[in-house]
Amino acid sequence: MKLFLLKLPILFGFIVAACGTQDTLDLAPADSGESYRKIADVPATEQSAPEAEFIERKVIREGEIYFECRDVQETETFLKNEVRNVKGYISNESANSYGERTERRLSIRVPSDQLDGLIEKIQSHAVRIENTNIRSEDVTEQFIDVEARLKTKKELETRYLSLLQQAKNVDEILRIERELSNIRGEIESFQGRLNYLSDRTSMSTLNVTFFVEGQRAFGFISKLKQGIKNGWTNLQWFIVFIVNLWPFFLVFGLVLFILLRRKKTPPPPMR
Repeated sequence: MKLFLLKLPILFGFIVAACGTQDTLDLAPADSGESYRKIADVPATEQSAPEAEFIERKVIREGEIYFECRDVQETETFLKNEVRNVKGYISNESANSYGERTERRLSIRVPSDQLDGLIEKIQSHAVRIENTNIRSEDVTEQFIDVEARLKTKKELETRYLSLLQQAKNVDEILRIERELSNIRGEIESFQGRLNYLSDRTSMSTLNVTFFVEGQRAFGFISKLKQGIKNGWTNLQWFIVFIVNLWPFFLVFGLVLFILLRRKKTPPPPMR
């Protein structure tokens, strides 16, 4: 009986420990699930960093392409149609002929995003490409700097206009108007520079030179006319050359006259 009473507290301790372990096992999944749900409920925007501000690059693109074509007139028509299709225009054109070659040159302005496509079409149309050169210049910093200066000057102009309304005498009005005149001149200068950069970056310049040579560029009628003109010019120069020799003809004629006169004069009779 005493032995049973001694073992009873030990048995009671085992029972309490077993109940505590079971409670812990029952609560663990609930706590873990709640923790996962709280992490999952956190918005994604709180975990992601903000994206960096995007700056649009301002790039000036221009270049030249020099190629041989099958027919000058056909190629010129082709180029003008392609430029019209991409909303561009021809800023300058010229023609030249020398030797056995006939050549045309067009300065084309097209939107910058259409430049590569136009070059590809020209390359597919050409018989032979002799030279292609495309250049790019990043003027983003210049653009941003001019914009900032222009904004500052406009704000300064606004403040001076406000002061002009508050001026109390003629001297103050004259001083403020002089400052306004200087500021407006600087605004026009910055605005002109900004417009120039905007035009150069939005529209690319492509100088296109194309030519034909050999029999296709011979031009018989034009060369025949040129030959007649050259012959008449040479005849005129020949006449001028003969006239320049008149002293020699005069001396030669005089000598010839004296010799002929001596020949006709009979010798004196012999004694």
